[in-house]
Amino acid sequence: MRLLIISHDVVGQRMAGPGIRAWELARVLSLHAEVTLLATQPIDLAAPGVRTGHFVKGDSASLAEHLRWADVVLANGFLLEWHPELADVRQPLILDMYDPTLLENIELFRNASLSERRDRARRDIDLLNRQLAAGDLFLCATERQRDLYLGALMAAGRITPERVDADPLLRNLVVVVPFGLPASPPQRTGPGVRGVIPGIGDNDPIILWNSGLWDWLDPLTLIRAMPQVIARVPNARLVFMAGKHPGGAAPMRMTDTARALASDLRLLDRHIFFYETWVPYADRANPLLDATIAVSLHRQHLEMAYAAIRSRVLDYLWVGLPAVLSDGDPAAALAQEHGFALVVPPEDPEAVACALITLLTDEAQRAELADRARALAPQYTWTKVVRPIVRFLEAAPVHKPRSASRQRSIPAASSSPTAERIDRRQTLQEQRNRALQALEATWRLDQLTPPAQGVVGKVRNMALERIVWPLLAPLIARQRDHNAAVIHAAYAMAEYQDLLSNDVARLIAAVRLLAQQTRDIAEHMAGLEEADQHLRAALYGEQPPLPCTRTQLVDIDRETLIEERYE
Repeated sequence: MRLLIISHDVVGQRMAGPGIRAWELARVLSLHAEVTLLATQPIDLAAPGVRTGHFVKGDSASLAEHLRWADVVLANGFLLEWHPELADVRQPLILDMYDPTLLENIELFRNASLSERRDRARRDIDLLNRQLAAGDLFLCATERQRDLYLGALMAAGRITPERVDADPLLRNLVVVVPFGLPASPPQRTGPGVRGVIPGIGDNDPIILWNSGLWDWLDPLTLIRAMPQVIARVPNARLVFMAGKHPGGAAPMRMTDTARALASDLRLLDRHIFFYETWVPYADRANPLLDATIAVSLHRQHLEMAYAAIRSRVLDYLWVGLPAVLSDGDPAAALAQEHGFALVVPPEDPEAVACALITLLTDEAQRAELADRARALAPQYTWTKVVRPIVRFLEAAPVHKPRSASRQRSIPAASSSPTAERIDRRQTLQEQRNRALQALEATWRLDQLTPPAQGVVGKVRNMALERIVWPLLAPLIARQRDHNAAVIHAAYAMAEYQDLLSNDVARLIAAVRLLAQQTRDIAEHMAGLEEADQHLRAALYGEQPPLPCTRTQLVDIDRETLIEERYE
């Protein structure tokens, strides 16, 4: 089985969560398949059984050769925004949806204009719909996420009686594959933060924030809690891992905001430190092994509620590090169940300070939480969490025709021209794929006749080898070259047709977006006209009109006709 894994982020010595996930999946799944891993930049890591490469975002040609090689494709779901052609690959498609993009972007773009946020949300909804239609297997990180995607699949028409009859709980459609951990214990490879950051002594207790300072997290509450902590534990030191994202992600506002707050409280570089280097993945255990307590806090929002159990929290289990977590996300629920961390209400500096003081001053409780963390860690080794993917690979057909591999749902009652065209296109694709498979199976004339058995068979084989084949060999060679050319031409034509279909799909999507923007402008103009009429009434005593409606500004029949013609 040839498995192609495609990451939408950097994979290498320094990488963030998406790259780590892609690398570890590739490394562990190489025990079950022949794996090629692609990322957005050349990969400077190596592992047995893993071939590596890179692609250019938005350039379908940079993926084409790898897609032809693969039997199964595993891609981060976000890639369908840059490469919509992935939705039409003929291989079974696994989409990794551990990060609900729409919910994350609502927080990421919170400080943008409302029009920008609406545009991003529309694009994310369109991306989600394409993902739901394309995937043969969906990976998520928690049971809560699984419920979220099952609801989305139900709305998209992917949950049908036939599918549920074959798979009552749809455990073969949406599977939980959380972040994982190494099976081996952490090993120190060098210094962590002691001896590296000036102002931290050998005996100072370290409170570690071991993740990026993303805008949807809440380091500010932790900083506000520090004066109370210092009053009880004067040598306490708080360290933020604040290095620049290795994949070139947009800078976050939170880093500057947190630094400014620490400076305002006169704690910057005295009790609160910002480590400016992104720690290499192989060395991530070093700062964790230096830490006394770890902290991960967030505000209340949907991204938090449906997030994965974040990789930084799993690292607490790996190292056996007691922690303080905000309530409300899956990591907090896990901590409350297994007791490896203290859980505090979101955005509550008093509660955070109390929890930190408790752990800093109670060595026995720290040891108890650390033991519980280490006991839970084996449940999250990468070899265990990938089992649902392995089961899919063992059952997946090789090079299944594209139209048969997706059980796309078209409402049975639909008889529109668009639905008929979709049905016709799928039928033609099936016929094309069967023809290509037949050509590929029969183009070698010198392999059509198997060797005969027995004495008579041996005599026949000898006659063929010494008399018949030498006479026919030049003719067969010419015919074989001709057949190979036909095969290559057929595949090139098929690929050209697929690319053309993708171009048309993108054009239709652009037209639809333009139509939506036109409707938005019309509605906005209607609101302005209504406001103008009311202003005139207030200034000049004119009678205000009834509220404007879009039907007064747009000819609906004409608009519908235009949309149907584009379809």
